[in-house]
Amino acid sequence: MTHIYLVYGSTKPLVDKKISEVIEHHIHQKDEFNYSQYELKEVSFSQIAEDAMTFPFLSDCKVIHIKDSYIFTGEKVKTAIEINIEDVLSFLEQFSGPNIVIFEVNQDKLDERKKIVKTIKKLHEVIQIEPLNEEGTKALIKQALNDVYKDIKADALNALIELTGIQYDIITKELDKVLLFVGDEPVITKKHIESVVSRSLEQNVFLLTEFIIKGQKQKAIHLLKDLIQMKEEPIKLLALITGQYRLFYQAKILKEKGYSESQIAKQLKVHPYRVKLALRNINKLSLNHLLKIIDSCAETDYQLKSSYMDKDLILELFILKI
Repeated sequence: MTHIYLVYGSTKPLVDKKISEVIEHHIHQKDEFNYSQYELKEVSFSQIAEDAMTFPFLSDCKVIHIKDSYIFTGEKVKTAIEINIEDVLSFLEQFSGPNIVIFEVNQDKLDERKKIVKTIKKLHEVIQIEPLNEEGTKALIKQALNDVYKDIKADALNALIELTGIQYDIITKELDKVLLFVGDEPVITKKHIESVVSRSLEQNVFLLTEFIIKGQKQKAIHLLKDLIQMKEEPIKLLALITGQYRLFYQAKILKEKGYSESQIAKQLKVHPYRVKLALRNINKLSLNHLLKIIDSCAETDYQLKSSYMDKDLILELFILKI
């Protein structure tokens, strides 16, 4: 019998649903005696482990639910509570119940290089919640709006997806803003979305690469300056641009081999929507051209980290050159 689970994925409603199913499989009803919930950023792991190893009261087992289990990801988290990874590893290796421990991670990827990830995959049950495709995300948005007696027009829904880049956590935050903005109005329109919703950083970078591909360098430089004015670091922006061109390169290779959109997404382990956007542009680009841009990205990265030149200017010159 499995006593430790790790459930991960970026679509929180689906992660929550799966965790609820796991809980219901082990206990009939949650109460203060058979269910505990912790935020890993706020509580020491020794306290969590102690609770997990305490025998249940008036039930066969109890569930220990650990939210925001960032230690399984590559995320750098500033927290007042320092987690000793060796203690967690020891717990994963030795814990044998009777209680159930559920680690929750609200990200699409774990850091596969980490020993802690390899250990939990080897010894316990790891459940991945696949990211929703565009249609699935739209259905989830419509359902969330129906729950508060709101409707959304098709063009408004498309605009919301385009601006947020189909990242459900961002969509949720932006929808909260939209609902405050529309007030008692029953239908959300494209005008509402464009008035309130901010374009995500990733979507801004994708738009920037589209400007470059179309030869609209002036628009690209203008957008770059806007992003820098918003305090985005040139090195971070270059890393995102590089990642975008690497995705173009890999997607083009797989597309030429006959892979479908969904197969490319699975092979590259990226969200299907990112692949959809990438495929919009790769027909105009040769593999050789993409490779030259990726090389230029590497050279610019070196310049940003080693040159005394103004970093903003280095990035502007890079965009003008490619």
